[in-house]
Amino acid sequence: MIHPGFASERHWVKCFILVVWLLLLQMAPSDACTIFYISMNGITLGGNNEDWEDPATRFWVYPPTNGKHGWIKFGFGSGFPQGGMNDQGLFWDATAGPYMDMPRSEANKVLYQGPLMQKIIEECSSIPDAVEVFDAYYCEDQYKAQYLLGDYKGHSMIVEGDSILHKSTYYQVLTNFYQSDPELGGYPCWRYEKAIELLGQCELLTLHFAGEVLAHTHQEGRYPTQYSNIYDLKNQLVYLFYFHNYEEYLFIDLHEAMKQGASSWDIPPLFSQVSLIGPLHGDTLTGSTATIEWLGLQKSDYSIVCSENPDLSNPVLVATARPGEGINNQASFPLILSMILPLVVLTFRKSRGLLLPIFLIIAMIIFNSCQWEDEQKETEMPVEFSETLENLVPGTGYYWKIVACADPSGTWNTETTIQNFFIADE
Repeated sequence: MIHPGFASERHWVKCFILVVWLLLLQMAPSDACTIFYISMNGITLGGNNEDWEDPATRFWVYPPTNGKHGWIKFGFGSGFPQGGMNDQGLFWDATAGPYMDMPRSEANKVLYQGPLMQKIIEECSSIPDAVEVFDAYYCEDQYKAQYLLGDYKGHSMIVEGDSILHKSTYYQVLTNFYQSDPELGGYPCWRYEKAIELLGQCELLTLHFAGEVLAHTHQEGRYPTQYSNIYDLKNQLVYLFYFHNYEEYLFIDLHEAMKQGASSWDIPPLFSQVSLIGPLHGDTLTGSTATIEWLGLQKSDYSIVCSENPDLSNPVLVATARPGEGINNQASFPLILSMILPLVVLTFRKSRGLLLPIFLIIAMIIFNSCQWEDEQKETEMPVEFSETLENLVPGTGYYWKIVACADPSGTWNTETTIQNFFIADE
């Protein structure tokens, strides 16, 4: 006969193992990152979504020095380059993949100590230049990572292990499986299929279209898209988006940024988390006024640029006032925990047999609340703004955007995508 107490303990051990398994499942990694290159109608763009759990994103600007090209890199706090572009219009980004053997590289190339892509971006101007470097060197990262590189001349390639896959049409896409050997894992990939679908339907390449590709392939959840880039390779411009918000972007002219010398910037504090409310794009309004409404952080300064011209030339600039202090009515988890703790203590006194399951429940609450608290510390809650444009002319179309400044140094402004509305005839 099994002692009842022993049976009960074995039951709670199983419960404990189940809870641990659930916690580990929450921490398990998922496939991440989408990269594409497209060149048509005289425009050449690179794009990427950087998906990961770490919100501490950053970018660095390096002017040319000692015969090396100037460049900009994006990544996380460690400083390891995840992607970037040089002043010659050569860009790259990388994705993780399953382990891949590289016998040809091991037999014929030199193992490069350090980030091989940094060597390429500092020394190469084009895809043919980069091919020469990859013919001579390989690096440890290539066993479980792959690169997509593109230049302003219309050439791109994917480097995966010993293989180089050159672009065969006007675009190329990379996610987290090896296109030369998809059976190694990561395939099929919905992000790859969606990007291929959209790029294959492109008839007129624009920045807006590239943003749509990124928006349709972004990720949320535990491994969200932390930042996204659109690279204009011919003009060496970067459009940086934060935390899969594709309404607000930071514009970086690489050549202008390099004039300020070497610098680095945390990405999250530069954004105002702007979300447009109205008027909706293409709305028809009556009267001679239009009320612009949006959500944004209280700490930021905002202005509206409005014009009858699609390029916002000859604009009317409207400065807006900051709102009053917002009220955050979300209680913190420590407060909630302090409210339920007396109830837990009373339960313990009445039924000690429930001690273990209640303890496990509390452990899960604390585990998730710590994550929630960390996420809350990373950002403030946006509040609503509005500003009314007056003396508008009936029968006229207007174009507008919001310019925001969250950067205390005043170095960087963000702006929204251009919207339009029409004032109906009276």
